[in-house]
Amino acid sequence: MVNPQRWITGIALLLLASAAGCAIPAHTAEPAPTPIAGETADVLYFWGEGCHACHGATSFVEELGRDHPGVRFEAIETYGNATNVSRFYAVNRWLNVTPDGLPEAVADGRAFFGEAEIRNGLPGAIAAIEARR
Repeated sequence: MVNPQRWITGIALLLLASAAGCAIPAHTAEPAPTPIAGETADVLYFWGEGCHACHGATSFVEELGRDHPGVRFEAIETYGNATNVSRFYAVNRWLNVTPDGLPEAVADGRAFFGEAEIRNGLPGAIAAIEARR
């Protein structure tokens, strides 16, 4: 049986994302603590299906992944996935940053929000990761 409240919440989130670029994913439950050190990827890329602001950044992050095969990338889709939303908040809490919407890339202990910040900062973070190997 379809839960009307979840359906309405989903529609509201989609409308909000459409109207304001890409909103921060809805946080409906307190996430379990997940230390960033427990992550298996070097670069975490949080994005949302249908997020217009994510489109250009996603292409750029995919290109970086192809150009840096020794660096482990993980794309984490957050819209409609409570586990990934919890992970989004847990990672940002661990970094001691306030989430600033999607897209977000996390690498080398830093968070980069939005396409411009990702394009400007992520290559340097990847270089620092590679330099330590």
